[in-house]
Amino acid sequence: MRRTRSTVIAISVLTGAGIFFTQVQSDLSRVYQAPWKESNLGNFEVVPSQAPSSTKLASTYPPPSTGPSTLDHVADLLPSSIPERQPSSTHEPPLFQAEFPFQNDLSLEVPVRTLSSLATANPHNYSPDGPRTYTYATFMATQNPSLKDPYYLAIHSLIYRVLWSPHSRTSKYPFVVFVADFVTLEQRQLLAGAGAIVRELSALEWNPNVPGIQHRWRDLFAKLNMWNETEFERIIFLDADAFPLTNIDAMFDIAPVQKCVQEKLHPDDYLADGTPVCEPYIFAGVPQNPFDTSRVNINVGSMVFTPSKRMHQRLLQNYVKTDRYDCLMAEQAFLNWQFDSQGAFPPTLLEREWGGFFPKQDEEGKLKVVHEKLWVEKDGWMKKEWEFIWQEMWMFYNGDDFRRIRTG
Repeated sequence: MRRTRSTVIAISVLTGAGIFFTQVQSDLSRVYQAPWKESNLGNFEVVPSQAPSSTKLASTYPPPSTGPSTLDHVADLLPSSIPERQPSSTHEPPLFQAEFPFQNDLSLEVPVRTLSSLATANPHNYSPDGPRTYTYATFMATQNPSLKDPYYLAIHSLIYRVLWSPHSRTSKYPFVVFVADFVTLEQRQLLAGAGAIVRELSALEWNPNVPGIQHRWRDLFAKLNMWNETEFERIIFLDADAFPLTNIDAMFDIAPVQKCVQEKLHPDDYLADGTPVCEPYIFAGVPQNPFDTSRVNINVGSMVFTPSKRMHQRLLQNYVKTDRYDCLMAEQAFLNWQFDSQGAFPPTLLEREWGGFFPKQDEEGKLKVVHEKLWVEKDGWMKKEWEFIWQEMWMFYNGDDFRRIRTG
């Protein structure tokens, strides 16, 4: 989450993208118009005649998810409030109006017919009856019901990158899109159709008496409820504008499990029953300023953490103490207080390649995760990255193989 730029220039992404598309179409065709073969293990394998130079992963998908009925997870799609777009249970959102140019709807579309027809298929790489596993996750809290909302479209790009793209996909782990309670049913269904698990997070009331608080920041504290998702052993959380450029499964294990520093426990680390929260944990991310070692500030747009019931209780009892952290940095400041480098739960610091925010043109090829609103880029490698993957996604989703994998 980054709120330090004073000006963001909006553009209509992909205006004139037909010229760009003709340049990349041949590469895409080699990936997605290649024949598919079914191995004796039931896996689908793409056999490109000549893989693009940027393809770094073996082109093998896992078999379709097995386990319970395809309808078992459908309840997760339903908003807690009916009709489809109801106010949050804790604060009523206004009619959506973009505050900044980068929030304006884009001239892009998702393949609605294809994705809506697959909304009840099993989530990809997910077996609810299997052992605890790791998962990728993001959080959708845009109050814009439009299917052209830039953050909504960015999440579709994110799902595709993690689950399907030959440049960056995982063959092991699912992807969860956590959603705020006001996210529409249609938006949820299309996310599920792309292969994601869609789960609603309960809203948390947050009303600091601080000038300058933006309304949309209030919704972000629902992310604290991800710590209650103990079905998963570890979570890689990516903001909607944090895009993997390659496979990042290694990020799950790059941060070691840590013990709390017992001698640094603070009264805020004790629960209502008087017992301290002092347990093994992971909290890892890229520091905002790697040169400031006195007080580390993790950028939580790309992070790894371990869900825990007791840690969840600790976070919920403390986030309301708004005099203890900078409310103008919302949940990022709060999490940096809770995982203070000088406290009982210091973070693990990751290299910039795992979350390159404010990326530069000369960082092309150096980042594993680029944390930027790529849809507003006017030129350079970041604009090409956004457009190339979007076109690649469209070709794959509209092909027969995507439907076969999702329903097989």
